[in-house]
Amino acid sequence: MFSKYANLILVIIIGALLAVALFLSGLQMWLVFTIVMVVTFALTMGYPFYIIYKSRSLKLIDRYLANHRSKPIFSYAYALAHGTDKEILNSLDRIVRSYPHAEVQDVYNANLLVFKKDWKRLIETSKSMTTTFYRDYYAGIGYTMSNNKEKSSEALSKVRTPWMVHSLKAIIALKQGQKDSFQNEAALATRQAVGMQRYVVHHMLNRMAEGVFSTKEV
Repeated sequence: MFSKYANLILVIIIGALLAVALFLSGLQMWLVFTIVMVVTFALTMGYPFYIIYKSRSLKLIDRYLANHRSKPIFSYAYALAHGTDKEILNSLDRIVRSYPHAEVQDVYNANLLVFKKDWKRLIETSKSMTTTFYRDYYAGIGYTMSNNKEKSSEALSKVRTPWMVHSLKAIIALKQGQKDSFQNEAALATRQAVGMQRYVVHHMLNRMAEGVFSTKEV
């Protein structure tokens, strides 16, 4: 909370100092106002957008999430890195209840089923996803959890997004006890993703490797 107020105060100070400097340089008031507004917008909106969607720094994303984890989606991502299984499940429940958008429902309901280890419902849910972008990826996870190697390989062959390909390969390797392959694919999955997706993929796979998430057949 303190950090958010500190950031706001910093933006105000920067805006004030910039305005003074521009006035002293002889610029007209309307131009000073326009420049200050553009800079303020860039600091308050552009920087968070960069962190969430473009940053490759896990530490920078982690600091941002720590200060904004009151929001369900940020809370889930932060819990992956620092929380318990119960906290992750609670944050996923909040997301599903709070956001009716189809893509959000598809992704986070699927993640909820992953953490509940309910591979049967995960496979069935993947078939009816409105966002086809995720269908084969989550189907592949479900089939891997159920130890169906043929189906998981078939799903993997249909996935096209690089971070999803490597993430699914990592999960398959983990299921098969291939630790070196898992580590290599997990690193590639993290490298291919950006922003909060990079953070989520990295910490999700880490939790699997640490045994917090079980891929044993149920």
